[in-house]
Amino acid sequence: MIQIKPSDDHSGKLLTNMPAWLGDNDDYQPVNDNENFLSKTILSVITKLTALRENSTAHTDVFFTASFKIFLTILLILFISLSHQLLFLSIVLSGFLIYLCSLTGCTILRILKPAAFAALFSLLIILPAALFERSSFFLLPFKVFLTTGAVTALALSTPFYSITKALGGLHIPGLFIMILDLTVKYIVLLGHTAQELLTALHLRSVGKNHQKYQSLGNILGMTFIKSQEYALATHDAMLCRCFTGEYHISQQHHMEIRYIVYVMIIIILSSIYFFTEGYL
Repeated sequence: MIQIKPSDDHSGKLLTNMPAWLGDNDDYQPVNDNENFLSKTILSVITKLTALRENSTAHTDVFFTASFKIFLTILLILFISLSHQLLFLSIVLSGFLIYLCSLTGCTILRILKPAAFAALFSLLIILPAALFERSSFFLLPFKVFLTTGAVTALALSTPFYSITKALGGLHIPGLFIMILDLTVKYIVLLGHTAQELLTALHLRSVGKNHQKYQSLGNILGMTFIKSQEYALATHDAMLCRCFTGEYHISQQHHMEIRYIVYVMIIIILSSIYFFTEGYL
């Protein structure tokens, strides 16, 4: 224990029995910690949210409507799945490459990356078929590449709200549209919540944290609790607005020249399929 001398303005008071640590200098230096874990996690969340935000403001073609894109994509996937000839798949691949030439480099990369990974995964699964000398074993990865590329191109070229509106115009059940719409919207909302929690943890981290994965688990738990709160708030809002789960899409169809082009594209695609498959 140390004894502190009284100051001039408090000469009548003597402060004794003071702890020794009060006289020590505050020279605490926290141990440096590697923050790559939190930084990479935050960057990953921001990247996914940016992709969804860019999709919500995606460039929409004035000529081709969302309903036609969805119908053409479904028809193309059906033809690719049923095709047994390499000629039809090669024609579709040629058209797909021509379409990619009209896009930017970043968009091309975003389309080709998931398509290539899906094709590689299917190739690894079906690779044992090569041991049995099945010459057509590579058709499955080829089909997976084309279908994944078509779906990705549709998702990147059409905003999500246009897709849900087009699904309503195609008389898809409203329950399916509601689940799809709420899922995508709350993925974005929960992503923002997780990003804010990760940023708060990053700013409050002092010294070396030996329990990074436990901290991440706590963030996931808080995000889950927030999701329950959002779900209850959404349910109450639907009750207050008397929402019945039905999507009423008001569309006025007038005869236009582009509809003739739509029909011609579908007829040409169907004719190519039936001709290359030997049905004509």
